[in-house]
Amino acid sequence: VPVSSHQAFPLLSLPRKQPTVLVVCGPAQNGAIGLVCARHLRIFDYEPTIFYPKRSPDPLYRDFTTQCEKMDIPFLSYLPTEVQLINDAYNAVVDAVLGAEGEAGEGREPCAAILATLKHVRIPIVSLDVPSG
Repeated sequence: VPVSSHQAFPLLSLPRKQPTVLVVCGPAQNGAIGLVCARHLRIFDYEPTIFYPKRSPDPLYRDFTTQCEKMDIPFLSYLPTEVQLINDAYNAVVDAVLGAEGEAGEGREPCAAILATLKHVRIPIVSLDVPSG
């Protein structure tokens, strides 16, 4: 069930002391919404980390990326393929990979590899739009 980006898990409900969230962003509009979500998570005392492998050249999306960097939100240079690393490091994953445009990009890289990895995580996945893949 898709969850609006204005809703969040209560901090106290997360299983670990540090409220870490991995925000996985795709190259299109849903990825940009993921960047905005990461900013909001930081404001509400979560500790987001962003994986944004195929950055859009759109100036607005670049501005969102810069804002996240200025808020000291870390960006991963790669998504671990060993799923246990993701399960151990984060409380939840925000899926901002494909959204409504999903079927067009699902089989292309980097989306296909991302979806293959996310398919195996055991922590909650929150989709900002329709679930990717």
